[in-house]
Amino acid sequence: MIREFISNIFFNTALGNGFYNELNQAGFLYMSLISVIAIIIFRYSEKINLKVLYFFCFFFSSVTTLNVLRYMPYGGDANIYCELTDYSQTSDVSIYNTTLKYTFNYPPIFENIFTRLCAFNYVDNYYFYTLTFGILFLILSKKQDKNIFLYTLYFFGSFLGLRWSLKTGNFVFLELVFLTLFVFNYKKNNPISYVFLILFGFQRIWYLLLIPIFLIIDRDQYFKKLQLIFVSSFFLILFNSNNLYSYISSLFSIEEGYSLFKETPGHNTPSIYLGFLNSLNLDSSLVALIIYSLLSFIFTFLFMRKKTLSRDIVAVVAICFLILLNPYLKPYHFIFFVPLLLLIKDVYLVDTRSMLLSILYPSIFWITASNLSVGTITGYFQTVCFGLFVFNLVQLDLDRHD
Repeated sequence: MIREFISNIFFNTALGNGFYNELNQAGFLYMSLISVIAIIIFRYSEKINLKVLYFFCFFFSSVTTLNVLRYMPYGGDANIYCELTDYSQTSDVSIYNTTLKYTFNYPPIFENIFTRLCAFNYVDNYYFYTLTFGILFLILSKKQDKNIFLYTLYFFGSFLGLRWSLKTGNFVFLELVFLTLFVFNYKKNNPISYVFLILFGFQRIWYLLLIPIFLIIDRDQYFKKLQLIFVSSFFLILFNSNNLYSYISSLFSIEEGYSLFKETPGHNTPSIYLGFLNSLNLDSSLVALIIYSLLSFIFTFLFMRKKTLSRDIVAVVAICFLILLNPYLKPYHFIFFVPLLLLIKDVYLVDTRSMLLSILYPSIFWITASNLSVGTITGYFQTVCFGLFVFNLVQLDLDRHD
């Protein structure tokens, strides 16, 4: 009986079953209880033994992360991308104009990339790419004399990012590589960092907003950076000229199955933008999206003007805000936090509140909610934990400078 009970917990946790059921009284009471306990523990977090915290972070993040590979279905997006590329190739129809239910949200050049990947059995081995990045990232961290155990823990469990990447089969490997190369060169104040930032942002158009933000707050070698931005942007457009218009149009098309204008907020899309519109009972529109984007840009820029924050933390917060404010936020986007570890001092990462918010709380909330009837909106705890972590990071940096 005990074995069956544990097996059910693992099964529900892997699939997130509790989010697909309507919130009931038991689910509300249990989630309220663990929320109160979480607040109390957070209040007295300085009394927690760090080694004990390490153990619980590793244990609970193991349950949420590794468990997803034990149960089908997983890697759904990997299947979708291969189906779409195959259909487009065989039917001679643009991948952005297919009649299938799902959409292709990568630039045109990725159609060729996925065609080759799918030929090498990407669907069954998609997780290999992300885990390979993890190894390369830890090697790079070691060369910079970072705490490898600590970085492994954050890569493995922070904000459920790896859990969602393994679950969905999304191809985040290239995005992580380019963002890491940006961070690595940004620390050296090398203008070429902007080339890697464009290569990262171009894969998710929203993150191109980072270009003007970083240009405004970092004016060293300004014209050199503008030259690199212009040249790299020109070649990116050139390489993606085929179907580029169809790609951009598909992002804003009302016809698409997973268009931003038709997506519903929940644990699969814990977007602040969609959640706000949903709470006001409003539909997404191009006007609402433009207003939200402008407000997000202004808010991020104003926050970045805090003079007392260190340069590296300003960069971390800017990128984290763009992740957090992404109107089409998907939980696997939180894995983009991993390269930012290279910009954060280890003393900030071993802070007990940082570890609670980034690793322990997201895992415990996910396990608990998956085994209850809580409703999909409860999945917003992922966004809340990420936001609280960023503000705690800012407070740590302000306190250190004081």
